[in-house]
Amino acid sequence: MVPVVVKVSPEEVVSIKGLLSRQMGVVSLQVTNQYEIFRVKYAESFIVGYSSGKIVVNNEEARKLLSKLLNELHGELTKPLIIGSDEAGKGEWLGPMVVAAVAVSPERELELQTRGVMDSKELSLSKIKELSEYVTTNNFVTSYVVITPSRFNELFIVLKDENKTLNDLLAWGHSKVIDDVYSKVSISTKDIRVIIDEFDRIRTEDRLRRLLDLKRIEVIQEPRAERNIAVAAASIVARDTREKYIDYQSKEFKKDLRKLTVESALKDTYSFAYAKLPYLEKIANRVNEV
Repeated sequence: MVPVVVKVSPEEVVSIKGLLSRQMGVVSLQVTNQYEIFRVKYAESFIVGYSSGKIVVNNEEARKLLSKLLNELHGELTKPLIIGSDEAGKGEWLGPMVVAAVAVSPERELELQTRGVMDSKELSLSKIKELSEYVTTNNFVTSYVVITPSRFNELFIVLKDENKTLNDLLAWGHSKVIDDVYSKVSISTKDIRVIIDEFDRIRTEDRLRRLLDLKRIEVIQEPRAERNIAVAAASIVARDTREKYIDYQSKEFKKDLRKLTVESALKDTYSFAYAKLPYLEKIANRVNEV
């Protein structure tokens, strides 16, 4: 097993240190730098906690121990099932815009957390791929929608003509995947909460109201919602789906699209198929103004 980085709060790192000190077979080791809060050995396992709020475990045995201690720390699980929703590719000119939703029960939250699930912006592409595969193949209810570059370019014109914005498109995407996941989990679960990374509260609630009874379901829109494991898992699935689409198109066009410059993409008559043209032109105009 490759070492796993687990994201917790800085306060939880200190609490975990205390719990580890009371575990049979855990041996405290000397910390190696100013950023380490603790370093311990457990049989053939090593667990290292950092002041940043990250804990590194080097094998499955260490991961299970950390999961056990986090479970003790959090106490009895009485939280609702969370449907988290997030998007990828919203601001980039290359590739599609993807919106994803993932449902995570309180019983399985630690499972994802101790496997390294956190905001996808903090993860390498290889780790994103690994975690996305874990989420989508281990009975987590997921849904995603891909708005391809060519479709995005078409919709952008329609939205502009109707005096609408990108947020209208995002609100549609979030409501679609949330409704899809909700329809599957609501059969067996009544206590459900929806968490979305906030971008436009009014438009999102308006879209969701058409599909869900918001009087019965708590919907939370907040900045940096990826701190929640379900939203982080959604961000990972969305990012991985976007990267796979770019890989697919790179093979189709027989060139690495990630290496294309703005100038070369603008000159390509087929760029509408892999680039969000409004973003591409905006970047080019910005460069020309400078």
